[in-house]
Amino acid sequence: MTSPAAPRRRALPFALELLALAAFVAVVVLLRARGLRMDAHALRFTLPPMLASLPRILVAGVALHVVVALVRRRPVLGFLRAFVRPGSLLGWARICAAFMLVTFAYAWLKVCVPLLNQRLWDLELWRLDRALHLGFAPNVFLVELLAGTPLLGALDLWYSFWIVTVFAAWAWAAAHPDAARRRNFAFACALLSVAGSWLYLTLPALGPCYAYPELFASVTGEIRHAAGTQAALAANYARMVAGRDGTLSQFNPYLGVAALPSLHVGAHWLFALWARRHARPMFLPLAAATALTFVASVATGWHYAVDGYAGMLLAWLVLAVADRVEPIPAPDPAKPVSDP
Repeated sequence: MTSPAAPRRRALPFALELLALAAFVAVVVLLRARGLRMDAHALRFTLPPMLASLPRILVAGVALHVVVALVRRRPVLGFLRAFVRPGSLLGWARICAAFMLVTFAYAWLKVCVPLLNQRLWDLELWRLDRALHLGFAPNVFLVELLAGTPLLGALDLWYSFWIVTVFAAWAWAAAHPDAARRRNFAFACALLSVAGSWLYLTLPALGPCYAYPELFASVTGEIRHAAGTQAALAANYARMVAGRDGTLSQFNPYLGVAALPSLHVGAHWLFALWARRHARPMFLPLAAATALTFVASVATGWHYAVDGYAGMLLAWLVLAVADRVEPIPAPDPAKPVSDP
């Protein structure tokens, strides 16, 4: 018999929802305190596009689980019935709503770093990179090693698909029929973004492609995807810097510039670590994806090598926190998948 307290426990906020609300409030309060206009206009500009993407996340996540079920020769209808139950759909909607707040807080804090902290740490990160690699600069080494080969262009192409790979992983997890795994993964991803954005503010750095552009001038034609995006971000960053005098009027909150930590590397490593525990066949592919993203981030000038190390360490830490605040109980073969 279900205890009377069970419905009340289910009605409590998820840890993810508390984190999302805290991140949202903290960023809004901080930016308003520093004189930025954080009002309904900011919400209308950023939240509706995210809301419009939710159906795609739902469809992609369900489709991925159907494919996995077919490959493993498991009943597809069982998954679909579990997913479309009201409790499951409500849990999915709550996670998506929380992620909208996290994305809002992450984007606005990251893009406003030039207005909040003008100190740049690129020189220190460059020196640390050389110290960690026996005097070699990883960016210089990889550019000289890969320049003129198809590998550099292939790494550039791979890095440009990062958002696609993250979208697929997040969609799959958001549609997971097991509520505990769904919440655990979502909390870890959200905490990675929140912690990463505040580290951007604490230790601002532009990255080698901006701090030392001459190192990559000879390979610009080989890294067209990176070069195009880097130019767009540089233009937006210049507008933010020019707005330090209070005249800031037009900018794109999704085009922030930051180096430490590399959340591109961190996200893939988070996926790999999570898969090692809960989807073991995917661990090696995701570990390989992490390695490729790390090498690509250094070779194309987005990051110093230490940024990737910091991203991987942060991924490990947030997953450890997620396992404490959103633990996944041992599976019970006699119990069906749970709703939130």
